[in-house]
Amino acid sequence: MVETHISLSVNRLLNEDTYAIPLYQRNFAWTYDEIEQLLNDVADAFQENRDNYYYYIGTLVVNKENDLFKIIDGQQRTTALNLIALALKHEFGFDRLKSVNLIFPARKKSNENIQKLFTKQKISEDDENELTRGYGHAKDALKKVLEERQLNPQSFVDYLFENVIIFRSILPEDLDLNLYFERFNSRGEQLEAHEILKAQMMAKFGEDQDTSQKFARIWDACAEFDKPVASQFKMRQKRADSFQERERIFGWHFSNYSFHNIYDDIDFYQNERRKLSDIIGIKVNEKITEVEKDFGDYTQVIDFPTFLLHVLAIWEGKDTSEVQLDDKKLLTLFDIKNKNKTWVIEFSEFLLKMKHIFDNFIVRNSNMDSSSRNKDEWFLQKGTYYEYQPNGKAKEHYIVEERFTKNTFSDSEINKNIILLQSMFAVTFTANRDSRWLYEILQFLFNHIEKLNQPEFGSYFKDFLEIMAVRYADGKLFTKEGIIKKYGDIPVYAFNFIDYVLWKNRGELGRKYEGIKFDQFKFAYRRSVEHWFPQHPNSDERVEKMDDQFLHSFGNLCIITDSQNSKFGNLVPSAKYKQWEGIFDRQSLKLQIMASITEKTKWESDQIKGLEKEILPMVKKFIESKS
Repeated sequence: MVETHISLSVNRLLNEDTYAIPLYQRNFAWTYDEIEQLLNDVADAFQENRDNYYYYIGTLVVNKENDLFKIIDGQQRTTALNLIALALKHEFGFDRLKSVNLIFPARKKSNENIQKLFTKQKISEDDENELTRGYGHAKDALKKVLEERQLNPQSFVDYLFENVIIFRSILPEDLDLNLYFERFNSRGEQLEAHEILKAQMMAKFGEDQDTSQKFARIWDACAEFDKPVASQFKMRQKRADSFQERERIFGWHFSNYSFHNIYDDIDFYQNERRKLSDIIGIKVNEKITEVEKDFGDYTQVIDFPTFLLHVLAIWEGKDTSEVQLDDKKLLTLFDIKNKNKTWVIEFSEFLLKMKHIFDNFIVRNSNMDSSSRNKDEWFLQKGTYYEYQPNGKAKEHYIVEERFTKNTFSDSEINKNIILLQSMFAVTFTANRDSRWLYEILQFLFNHIEKLNQPEFGSYFKDFLEIMAVRYADGKLFTKEGIIKKYGDIPVYAFNFIDYVLWKNRGELGRKYEGIKFDQFKFAYRRSVEHWFPQHPNSDERVEKMDDQFLHSFGNLCIITDSQNSKFGNLVPSAKYKQWEGIFDRQSLKLQIMASITEKTKWESDQIKGLEKEILPMVKKFIESKS
């Protein structure tokens, strides 16, 4: 008899029973980030020996029909574990799968692809789908986690398969599935850790509803992470009006970063008494906050729970090496049971201050085309006031509206420098837990809070970021003897760093490579380090293999996106350029230069050596200037 509720190791999950993804389930949707996060979570447990050496990763809800388990909830995690196991089998030599026990009865291509992945059959470009892309993400994420954490691969794999646990729950056979799905899909989502943290903090106010509601307004304003925090407070509408919350807190033109005792500046609106569970999830009352305009659709470099951990660490004055950015530890790190009402009030003021700084000085990425920017464009912007006089009325009737500056810094060159430097870190260290680079930046901004409005601060900030960029590059490019490293030893950050140096030298390089639009360069999520001249050439002509000395050298290497990696394949450089000529203006600057050289001449060892001789002195000079 099959147990209704049972804890399964990953090994048992992947090697016992058969699981099916029903048609009503959406396709596999996890990206690289979710897979890397899962592996980092397991690596944390492995390194910390958490929970008596076992690590629980969630629940798998299934419906059993004969000998088949149809997955109701948990299919994303289960599919990801299968893809990770397949990548371990083929890319790392750890064969822990007897077969693939995951099927897609209603999706022929998915069913065929997962079997082909198991037997390592070639999958044509036309047949690629979310599973083949997920396999690539699993391979890349495994390589990154194992290398950066310096894990013993065998021990880590053993831990993953034997000590990582998922809880399987089988629905009763007589359950009306239609009724179950209705309740399942309409149920409220589980409270997240930061929502529980908010409730714990609000409990410190007891019967003090005035202060409790003001705290909730600050918290909710900060938790609206995809909007400027100042926009969540009411502003005056006419010049003749008295200052409202926004002016009182953030100052004229929202330029105040050193506010204190702001609870006196926040309006209190008496509401009917509600249960604490109701208060946790409410939005700010519409009567309280009037949002004047759409602030655009953009993505922040971290999420709100991670931001809370950054703010807490700055509040406690921690060094970068001491910062913990694991959101699973959020409640433990805050330890609210040992805090009092005064601490909660002061922390909430500090949180608001840091969110205001974050909004104005940290890059974000646009999710849509608009009149002011393009989709996927990195940008900085600040809120400010704008006044105009309608219909020639008296001056006291000037209408006050909010506008956003095109740039945070008036000097466009400095602004571009700062955007490139921050986005360089953001596209390299993509996981929330890897955002220590951001902690250094936020700590720097907080430590110089009195200088943020000074005209020269932009230049000062840019210099700080460049010195930080050089420090992060230390040991990643050159050996101790000063020799450039080769394939397998140069991480993605080093290539992004080099692109920044090339952009800094765009004046000189632009005269030689006239077709490259250096001023339009922007950093993107390029994770694959690849050979321009391939390791295994595929060509209609007879092509001799290149000597490893040059094949694996820096001059022949480039970074590209995961999707472009599969398209390039083993084509020789001339064929790559001819087939994909239209895409190079969106690639890394180093690859653009390599493509420009390939357009004019055959790509051989002389071109590789020549490119190294051209680029490396620039890199060393820049590093020396910042050391």
